[in-house]
Amino acid sequence: MVLKRLLITQLVLYTVVIAFLAYLGVDDFAIYISLVTLIYLVTIITAHPLPPGTRRVANVVTAVLVAVFLYFAITRILQILGVAFI
Repeated sequence: MVLKRLLITQLVLYTVVIAFLAYLGVDDFAIYISLVTLIYLVTIITAHPLPPGTRRVANVVTAVLVAVFLYFAITRILQILGVAFI
């Protein structure tokens, strides 16, 4: 039951945020990734208890999303600072 409620909550939040960003005309992929990562992390953290198998998968997905988020954040910071990034 917890997993079903979690998935429905994520689906609703993703739909609302992506539709709102599209409505605003946001075309920066990094912003979409950042907000989807934030929604995912908040919903996963608040969903307790998850089954053990699901928790392991959630940990892997969390690590990947945080790595992608950090990549976009670091490249944006370097861009603002004017540092050449290859």
